[in-house]
Amino acid sequence: MVDTALDIEVEDLTFHYPDGTLALEGVSLRVPQGGRMALIGPNGAGKSTLMLHLNGLLRGQGTIKVLGQELVERNIGNIRRHVGLVFQNPDDQLFMPSVFDEVAFAAVNAGYDTEEVRRRVSKALDTVGMSGYEDKHPTNLSLGQKKRISIASVLVTDNRILVLDEASAGLDPAGRRAIIALLDSLNSTLIIATHDLDLVRQLCREAVVLKEGKVVRTGPTAEILGDAEFLRSCGL
Repeated sequence: MVDTALDIEVEDLTFHYPDGTLALEGVSLRVPQGGRMALIGPNGAGKSTLMLHLNGLLRGQGTIKVLGQELVERNIGNIRRHVGLVFQNPDDQLFMPSVFDEVAFAAVNAGYDTEEVRRRVSKALDTVGMSGYEDKHPTNLSLGQKKRISIASVLVTDNRILVLDEASAGLDPAGRRAIIALLDSLNSTLIIATHDLDLVRQLCREAVVLKEGKVVRTGPTAEILGDAEFLRSCGL
């Protein structure tokens, strides 16, 4: 039986890079179903490294459970069908010759028939406000449009959990507002690593503060962002 009370549970996660650098030390966190959690901290705090553990792209010591399933080799395929990872730079994620092919890629790999793939692509593009761009080449899109396509490419398989790295980075004010509005409209559980504290304030109910690979504080967003002295001590 899958426990849906918590979508993500991380317990005592530690990770060293191959050169011996300690990137995460004893990290624990819990994200409830439908939760919106921010990962904040200065550069090098371990935010992106932690994100890459949530669908098994990196593997450290400790326990990670996703939708009640332990993240081990026998479960990793199923877990990746529920956890969509969106990178900071869309060019690291987009590789197909058209928007349609890009968004369809995961649905095709999941084994859906042609009609179902088209339905899912249409729905995902409509959700992110990119209907009509199916024949465009992703490299010809603006940064904001590329970020939307990246999000559509994980929504297409009904990922229940979205993990996003710096969702608003590099966007102009209008593009930033549009991405925030898009994320706010989704029903998915959101885990967002970001330096954009205004985005955190608008979107996330809870925040986890990382510093030098350790969790130094977890709690309601308003409480943490209201502690200016603490934020300064963390380089935020």
